[in-house]
Amino acid sequence: MKQILDLPMMAVVYLCEVLVRIYFALIIRPQVVYTDASVQKLRFSEPSIVILNHTTMLDPLLIMALVRRPRNILVAKDQYELPYFHWILKRFKAIPIDRFDPWDTSWLAPTKKALANGSSIIIFPEGKCREDGLLNEFKSGFAMLARSTGAPVVSVAFDGIYKFGHRTQVRVGNAEKIERVKGVSSSDYLAEKSEYFRQKIWSLKQQALGKTGEVLPPPSETPAEVVAGEESK
Repeated sequence: MKQILDLPMMAVVYLCEVLVRIYFALIIRPQVVYTDASVQKLRFSEPSIVILNHTTMLDPLLIMALVRRPRNILVAKDQYELPYFHWILKRFKAIPIDRFDPWDTSWLAPTKKALANGSSIIIFPEGKCREDGLLNEFKSGFAMLARSTGAPVVSVAFDGIYKFGHRTQVRVGNAEKIERVKGVSSSDYLAEKSEYFRQKIWSLKQQALGKTGEVLPPPSETPAEVVAGEESK
């Protein structure tokens, strides 16, 4: 009986996916460039951890449209619990994470289960949007998940430009695994890997923007984002 009652909801979710794909295909028209032979499509042969830069709230919709099923996406718990988001996010199999609690591990079990069941995991390591072109520090949860499961990490970068008449540029990097290393503290190793992938996605983003030579400073030297309207405060 429950399966019968779920059919209308499944139809609504499917319709939403179709409409989103039509919107991006006709308006945003993303141009996806694969930069390495190890990844030539976003329907992976093995479950992968997809990490991305985060510029606007359109990013999750675009990556969900590009990465075909099966996939799950990590979303902020505070947004997941909003009444007008919760229904649709739950049916899109989103997994909530508390971005304000560095010790939150409630997301680990469901992501590991999803990977074991053949689903890829989409993660925005910055934890929030940054619209000024720089990248925030990458939280190391994705690296910990990759190391513990053996799932490859696929780096993806958006140019962050969504407007009529512009083809949003997407660059997809190679698939890399994060191996266990003896003799190095876990926290230092994961932090090192997080910064490595932050710089990698920065490089891919520069390619997407057609830029070269701009250096991304380490997190400790990256200035805080100035929100529009707060410059004079």
